[in-house]
Amino acid sequence: MCLLWVINRYHDPNYGDIGICKSMTDFLEQSGYKVKNFDFIGKRLKFQFTRVIYILFKIFSVIKQRPKCLLIGGGQLLLKNRNFPYALLGWYLVSKLTRVPIIAYSVGVEQTQKTNVFYRWVIKLFLSHAKQVFLRDTLSVTLVEQLTGLHFDTVPDAAYLSYSPDVEYDTEKKHAVVFVSANSVAKHEITHHYRRIDTVLQKNAIRSFIVSSSSEQDAKAATGFFDYAQQLNLNVHLELAANFEQFIKQISGASIVVSSRMHPLIFAHILGKPFIPIPTNNKTLSMSEFLSKNSPESLSVEAKSKLLKSLEQFAR
Repeated sequence: MCLLWVINRYHDPNYGDIGICKSMTDFLEQSGYKVKNFDFIGKRLKFQFTRVIYILFKIFSVIKQRPKCLLIGGGQLLLKNRNFPYALLGWYLVSKLTRVPIIAYSVGVEQTQKTNVFYRWVIKLFLSHAKQVFLRDTLSVTLVEQLTGLHFDTVPDAAYLSYSPDVEYDTEKKHAVVFVSANSVAKHEITHHYRRIDTVLQKNAIRSFIVSSSSEQDAKAATGFFDYAQQLNLNVHLELAANFEQFIKQISGASIVVSSRMHPLIFAHILGKPFIPIPTNNKTLSMSEFLSKNSPESLSVEAKSKLLKSLEQFAR
């Protein structure tokens, strides 16, 4: 059986990332591949020497296990912060030194502002080395071209690998659920962000709802909006999702999903739920517009066919 390493933000408390990893793993195993999951950034390693040790260990593991491919897939893997460029460089070195090819599948870029020379060099090095690259939206295609001069095709978000028209979800509850995030929102603008959410809710006559979050890092923002909504005497309940299963259950039982993060919108689309975006960045805005023009069935077919075609060469 062909062994693949699926590399994602495996340990990150972000249910979008967890959903992507689960979607890829389940689909590949159903398609006859053996899958092992590994963390893209190494459990948020804080020091450079621990990153070096992590990468050296991965080189040893690749040599020992001999996977056919390193499938770096889904999510904002090309993000500019202190972890991601080093993670990209590290996995490039693992692939280069062990000669195990990389496929980058459904990865994205959000912005190019304040991107330094090192970051541009790492991205170009990594993407030039990858056996195949699929970006998850046209915005990412444009930004990658601006950063590196390289052009790549798109593929739907990896979460669509989980779509099945035959799956029945819990629909007993009927409530609106609002996933609140302060992602891309400055601290001094948080109250304005809450006002924006309330304005959207008023416009859509939503005055009774559940407040949740799709990531542990959003818990503070969600709790803040809950307090804000209570002051307006709205019929609101705070039910922060404690795990991916609860996150999906909240969406599947919702009458409508409102979110300032991208993946609650995507999973609402997959589950056939109406959704309303609260854009805080270009990524969420671009993706919500894209989803409104495409069916989950068509995106699922495209996501599955492109992934299997990319992996055909390793199944021989």
